Amino acid sequence: MKLYHGSNRRITEVDLSFSRHYKDFGAGFYLTPDYARAVRMATRCAELEQIGLPEVNSFFFNRKQCVAHLKIKEFRHNDWEWAKFVMMCRDKSCAPPFAHDYDVVIGPVADSSVDPVIEEYRDEYGQDYLAPENLHILAARLRYSGAPYIQYCFCTKHSLNFLFPD
Repeated sequence: MKLYHGSNRRITEVDLSFSRHYKDFGAGFYLTPDYARAVRMATRCAELEQIGLPEVNSFFFNRKQCVAHLKIKEFRHNDWEWAKFVMMCRDKSCAPPFAHDYDVVIGPVADSSVDPVIEEYRDEYGQDYLAPENLHILAARLRYSGAPYIQYCFCTKHSLNFLFPD
């Protein structure tokens, strides 16, 4: 499978030290199978950083070859389990950041206004914010407003051994 990463520079070797915490699936190297989305992310990155030019980096990932070697978590839908995972990974009040033990996490992108939505949800549901019946509500609020996008987050150095630059 071909995956893309939008950036403000050419990436020949992935360095996880550049990854940031408090993203949808935590710190890691994020990619998408959607080339157009990668172009938008590259443009956004170059504009935000004010350095470099938009660059779409392509990689190959053969999931079938690594299934016995990597711990992969896949969220197929914006369901309560996905919403809980995103909320835990994005919780900036948690120091150190929430840690999971997956090598790769695959699933939908949350809406860009995630942080205030999660804060409002937690205030609204108080101690019951982790109840699955309430997390369904959060999942609906976190859905990306446009076409659904899937993201792949390579979270460990080990996982990068199965990702090959194009």
